[in-house]
Amino acid sequence: MNNFLILGGSGIVGGFIAGILQTRGHAAVIVDLVPSPLADHRVMDALSLPDKAPYLLEAASAVVFALPEDIAIQVLERYAASSSSIKVIINTCSVQGPFQRNAQALFPEVPCVGINPMFSPTLDCRGRPVVLCERASSKEGDWLEALLHEQAMLVRRLSPEEHDKVMAVCQTLPHAAILAFTMALSRSQCDLETIQALAPPPMRTLLSLSARILLNAPVTYWDIQKHNSAGQLQRDRLADSLGRLDHLCRLDTPERFAEEMATARRQLGRYVEDYGETCELLFTVLNPLGRHD
Repeated sequence: MNNFLILGGSGIVGGFIAGILQTRGHAAVIVDLVPSPLADHRVMDALSLPDKAPYLLEAASAVVFALPEDIAIQVLERYAASSSSIKVIINTCSVQGPFQRNAQALFPEVPCVGINPMFSPTLDCRGRPVVLCERASSKEGDWLEALLHEQAMLVRRLSPEEHDKVMAVCQTLPHAAILAFTMALSRSQCDLETIQALAPPPMRTLLSLSARILLNAPVTYWDIQKHNSAGQLQRDRLADSLGRLDHLCRLDTPERFAEEMATARRQLGRYVEDYGETCELLFTVLNPLGRHD
């Protein structure tokens, strides 16, 4: 893999991939509607590339799709009749199944490797987990895994189906909870200055998580919610759990509430203690003056 073409390389994730390749001395051309300072770039829509700059596609041995899911699949379909030199397709989709299925159908002889960082690429990547996703192991996937390891990332391999099932719990579920909190807060009609002055650590934690989401592009969270078919089940369970809590409150049954908490504690097992300590550290950072929570 010598010539990399990065579609959407001016975005956070595309720029992250471009930066990693650049540190290893690999040439990369970025195609994006926004110029990038990281590499040679062409300001254009990726969908129009076969017509406006077919030579870029012909020269590329590896194409990185760092685009929203819907657009990535559209571009993949557009390139199917125009790309004969591609040796590997790399994607950074938050949901792997749909893109990987389309890649397998359109480019049956070309390995397709997904890279999904489990952190915002604006952060230091060292010591952080990243998923490498393939239907079957390939030498191209092994090469990319080694590249990620060289950056001190913790690589975990999953199939596309495993990836989407796990991400429904690891991403869709917590994001849905934070988004629901954010929407409820925006409708609360409470004075935010008062909330800021009085907020205990749990509230500060949720405000911080809300702010983190609001500072990023909405399409990132939309893709995670909309395109993961396993996500609906997790949102249903979240809604059911809130409904159950409301039901217990209406019945005024503290004993049954305690039973629910005991069941959850058994499910988490030893991780209750581990994450309890993590929470204590987090609250110390959020509440250095020691206000009560």
